[in-house]
Parts: sequence; structure tokens; C-alpha cells
Amino acid sequence: MKAFFPLALLSAITLSTHAVQAQSTTSFGIKAGLTQAVLDGTINQDTEYKAGFHAGVFLRWRPSAHFALQPELTYSQQGSKNTFPLQYVDLKSKTKLTYLNVPVLAKIYLGNVFNIQVGPQFGVRLSAREAGQISYTSSSSGSSYQTADVETTKDYKSDVGVSGGLGIDLKNGFVAAVRLNYGLTDIDNNSQTKAARKYFEDMGGLHNRAFEFSVGYAFQ
Repeated sequence: MKAFFPLALLSAITLSTHAVQAQSTTSFGIKAGLTQAVLDGTINQDTEYKAGFHAGVFLRWRPSAHFALQPELTYSQQGSKNTFPLQYVDLKSKTKLTYLNVPVLAKIYLGNVFNIQVGPQFGVRLSAREAGQISYTSSSSGSSYQTADVETTKDYKSDVGVSGGLGIDLKNGFVAAVRLNYGLTDIDNNSQTKAARKYFEDMGGLHNRAFEFSVGYAFQ
């Protein structure tokens, strides 16, 4: 009788382990889609969302029917469209940023297909460029805009933020998601704008904001 309880406990643990292993699935996948990005807090300019694309890979570990853990590695085009108002005209330009984003998402399933996704995201800044109108001249002989396209990678930092949204995972491997990537780190690394922000105390930092619309496929 004394030996019965250890044997029963061992049997229960073994059966539970087999049940978890039977439910648990691991899938590798690819994804790509549209990014609508903007820089929040840009100094002395109005910003608009700039379209870009993103593409990457993911690993989905689903230990149960209602939960999965999904780390990703995604190349993402971000930045913003900018307007700098002068006295009579506006200067238009684009900030073009590229990041290697690493979100680690918890996925909570509402049934078999739909899921809520949320988790931290780490973004490694790869490159940056400023392209567009930089000045305007007007004289008796005419008027014109001066343009430039310059590399500004050193003016921006890497990023830490949160990512969240909704997704669908179909049994045939098709996946889709819409997310908001909300940067928490001040990515401004430009000494001039930092000095201006220090002088004008009410000026906030510079933060990444991006909506992602993606589709992909998980290999079963």
C-alpha cells in the first residue's frame, strides 16, 4: 500500500507530461507587410505617417490551445514625412529610418483562430537618411527650393518599446496581424536638437510610432 502512492504520483506526472507534449507545437514562419510610421515629438515641424514595408521571420511555440510565445526578427522601414513652415512656404522632407526589430510576443487565443498579441520590442537602428527640401530662395529672377539627401544615422538611437495588436492563425499555416509598435525610448541623438530641447523645457523627446499590417505563413 505504501508503494501505491509514489507509483500513482509518478503515473500522474508522466501522463500530464505526455498530454502537454501532445498539445505543444512549434512552428517557424515568415511574414511581410505594410508599415505606416511616424516620429512623435519632432521639434519645430509637423509630421505625417510615412509608408514603408517590413519583412522577417518568427518562431511560434504554442504549449496549449489558448497561449503561444512568439519571438520575431523583422527588418522595418520607419521614420516620417515632415513639414517645416517658413514665412511664405512650407519645406517638405522625409526621415527614412530602418530598424531590425525583435518583438517577443505573448499570444492569447480567443478560440482556435483569433488572438491578442502583446509584448516588449527591441529595435536596433540600422540606418537613417534625411531627404527633401532644406531651403527656399526667392529673388527678382525667380524662386526655387534647394533639396538634399544626406546620411544621418548618428543622429538617431536604437529603441525599446511595446508591441500589441490582433491576429489570426489558420490551420493551413496562413497568419495575419495588425499591430501598433509604440517606442518608449527617446531616439534623438542630434546635439543641436538636444540643445534646443534643453533650452525649451516643454519640448518632448523623439519616439517611434508605427502601425504594422502583415501576412505570413507558418510551416507546420
